Amino acid sequence: MTFSRLLLRNFFYHWRGNLAVFLGIVLGSAVLTGALLVGDSLRGSLRALTLDQLGWVEEAMVPGRFFRTHLAKEIPAGHSSPVLLLQGSSSRRNEKGDAERVGKVTVFGVDASFWPQHDSPEATDFWSSEEREVVLNRTLADALKANVGDTVTLHLQKADKVPREALMGNRKAEDVTEAIPLKVRLILPDEGMARFTLKPTPEPVRNAFVPIRLLQKRLDLAGRANA
Repeated sequence: MTFSRLLLRNFFYHWRGNLAVFLGIVLGSAVLTGALLVGDSLRGSLRALTLDQLGWVEEAMVPGRFFRTHLAKEIPAGHSSPVLLLQGSSSRRNEKGDAERVGKVTVFGVDASFWPQHDSPEATDFWSSEEREVVLNRTLADALKANVGDTVTLHLQKADKVPREALMGNRKAEDVTEAIPLKVRLILPDEGMARFTLKPTPEPVRNAFVPIRLLQKRLDLAGRANA
């Protein structure tokens, strides 16, 4: 009896065990292949989301303190923009008069240079003005249940040389926060610079955009930016 014939007879004699092993191998291969495909697809989706959230920005300077806005023009870059990048919250009074408040709001004080060329949601005149209006992205507008023409309030921390946590720092909320009521001028879909963030995340971000000169005036930061 040849070796190949012995192997064949052994295969048919133990067909139940061999079939179980074969099916186990097939199932394991399918699971591993599916996991690799899903992982690759997820990685690609996250990469595309990150690039969309960063927009045209390739590098950012966020030193943790304020500097001259003209510094942006002095940096040797093809495209640069000074920004007042602030964290705060937002609120809106509903029909019953109750305040609907939303936290984790990123407020951008920007000028026209923040937006890609030929793709600004508003005219240059608005972004260089002190108009008491705000542009929201869809995520924040939905969280506030706000529509164009509604009034929302941005709650931002005032710039203070003495931190609130320090012994001589101000402790009262009204002394350290600035409430800025603004009219909703426009609501942007959640794509491109409307969902801009320097910390890319799959979670929807809540962004509010206002003219930088308005924020500088209200927070006593004339000619200053922090990003």
